Amino acid sequence: MEEQSSTKGFVILSAAGILAKLMSVFYVPLLRRTIGLEGLGIYQICYEVFIFAYAVTTLGAQPAVAKVVAELTAVNNKIDAIKVLKISRILYAGIGALLSILIMIFANPISIIIGKPEAAYGLLFLAPSIFITSILSAYRGYFQGINSMTAIAVSQVLEQIINVLISLIFAYVLVKISIPYGSAGGTVGTTLGAVIACLYMIYVYYKKGFEEEALDGESSSKRISNKRIVRRLIKYGVPITLSSGLQNLGSLVDMVNVNNRLTFAGFLSKEATELYGILGTYKTLLSVPLVIVTALATTVLPAIVSAVALKDKKEVRKKVNFAFRITYSITIPAAVGLAILSKEIYQLLYGSTEGFELMIYGSVVVIFMAVVQIQNVILQSMNKLYFVLVTFSIGIIAKITANYILVGIKEINVLGAVFGNFLWFFIPFVLNHRKLSKTLRMRIPIIKHILKPIISSIGMIVVVGLMKQPVGVLLILFNEGNILTFITTIIMISTAGFVYLYLMILLGGIRKNDIMSFSTKAYNILPRFLRKKLR
Repeated sequence: MEEQSSTKGFVILSAAGILAKLMSVFYVPLLRRTIGLEGLGIYQICYEVFIFAYAVTTLGAQPAVAKVVAELTAVNNKIDAIKVLKISRILYAGIGALLSILIMIFANPISIIIGKPEAAYGLLFLAPSIFITSILSAYRGYFQGINSMTAIAVSQVLEQIINVLISLIFAYVLVKISIPYGSAGGTVGTTLGAVIACLYMIYVYYKKGFEEEALDGESSSKRISNKRIVRRLIKYGVPITLSSGLQNLGSLVDMVNVNNRLTFAGFLSKEATELYGILGTYKTLLSVPLVIVTALATTVLPAIVSAVALKDKKEVRKKVNFAFRITYSITIPAAVGLAILSKEIYQLLYGSTEGFELMIYGSVVVIFMAVVQIQNVILQSMNKLYFVLVTFSIGIIAKITANYILVGIKEINVLGAVFGNFLWFFIPFVLNHRKLSKTLRMRIPIIKHILKPIISSIGMIVVVGLMKQPVGVLLILFNEGNILTFITTIIMISTAGFVYLYLMILLGGIRKNDIMSFSTKAYNILPRFLRKKLR
């Protein structure tokens, strides 16, 4: 059976995730230019409803399947691991089909309840994808559980390519009828992308011959019944699903809350929709660095589950420290980069700097979002499933309260939602940290993990600050052409990344073993002067 190391799986998923997310990042500006800011606002609202339904059926499914499969694989019970896939496939397909049908039937009432009747078309187009992704999540959960990440990575890229291409084509065609139809067209590719990804996963599963291999290598491991498998899936899946569902319910309530409070503040309906679209662009950019962290979380889950199943406390602690060190090393420079280059990034992607202030004030949220995601995965791996649910609930209540108060103030408007997002993740961050330290009986050294990334990021700020003035003069002289803006922005981003990497290597924040464990090729392609600095 194909099995990859955690680091190799992390690299593969990170590369695929970055590619898929880059397509998504460029897709939103193209969609915005196709259907306008009002259309993008309607599109964002449709997706908030869809993501909630997706969370209820799918977000808890993949980690639940992965957790059960990883436990069984750790004790060499591959036959029952296959059985987990078959049972979960039927179980989640049934739940997904039911929810898809309900959304199609109640698309109009739902759109009226959320205050955007125009969103009904988008909900109708998105509904079938819930059924498909439910089946897809069972396959991805199995592959994640056996630590075979390549197929997951390829399926993610395929899904995003189809999604982007088909959605843009339909948005372009349907917007000629009306803006609501155009925003609905922007959702068509979601279902078709999921279908292609699902077919690919099924193809790989049968091509690799996992069932035959499991039967040929049958061991003396104690078999478990179908009923027990279902119980385990429910035991792990329900709290994870509730946590995901609650998180997305918070976003759904927040969507209605923000739109209503913007209206209360004195904005017209169209203005409120446009402001929500601006908030949506901020959230899209904020999610880019999380791709790598999501890949890390995907590979960490089966690794920690296996260590817990084998009662290897030393390995659990090692994986935990590794996960946090990598998370901070990625998200701190990402947050700093998004803040200091927010104006340039917005101009490059959206052809406008409208809303860039949200990123200046809110980029720090990406650090807490990422760390909380890793904390949740670790706690779920150690069966602290309901604790995660409680901390998220507290964060969501704080977020909704802050948004209700702040968004209703006209001078603050959607900036209040940025502060609400900060509270949403900062509160669970503090509570989860205390719980992890107590459960693992170890001190998780936050200062040690963040000190070198912060110092390296300060160096990055200095270099980018020195570059901004001559770049600004250059743009004025050449009338800020799109090509020149693109080139100068890419040069600044690349320079910032190189400075950060160089300083991290000098300070020992990135070590030779770190790079070698990911890929010897990555080490070999580094410039010779950087390799000499590595410890």
